[in-house]
Amino acid sequence: MKSTKFFLSAIICMALVTTFTSCSDDDDPDPVLEEEFITDLTLTFTNTADATDVVTLTSTAPDGFEDGTSTENIVGTFTSGATYALTLAITNEQENPADDVLNDDIIPEADEHFFAYAVNGINLTMTRDAGDIAGPDGSKLGVNTTWVAGAVSNGNLQIRLIHEPSTVDDSNEFGSATGGSEDFNITWTGVAIL
Repeated sequence: MKSTKFFLSAIICMALVTTFTSCSDDDDPDPVLEEEFITDLTLTFTNTADATDVVTLTSTAPDGFEDGTSTENIVGTFTSGATYALTLAITNEQENPADDVLNDDIIPEADEHFFAYAVNGINLTMTRDAGDIAGPDGSKLGVNTTWVAGAVSNGNLQIRLIHEPSTVDDSNEFGSATGGSEDFNITWTGVAIL
């Protein structure tokens, strides 16, 4: 009988030791930063010399940009020779009130995000402003930008938001990145300078 009690006590002790030693903080995985859930994107270009000259590009994805289905819209045309300041609005309209993803998630986690832009066929140039927010590896995030409309033309404008890129390069102003994943990749066709 004594040997049975001793045997049962030994099993209980081993179970307790295993429980306490296997549940340490070292076993906890690092938290994974998930991509942002975004339903609406608005790019508002305002002429720095004429606040009534505004070009607005919108993209809406009611189920989020992750599923790849979105609707793009363009209101206005750029004026040849004019300079524009870009204002971004990035939201999740499934929340009530809408979640301001840009200011609540992207900017506070700037080191995990990078905006890359591209144009094709349209004579637009852009610069990342001196006061732009610091992004990965000290690069400029691409939130505060200035655009100059060149000669009359028509073409495409693309914006991508890269989540946790491996490398980024803002030296060509439009920006490029490798690795990571895209929170969105939107192209507007038929953007015009008149």
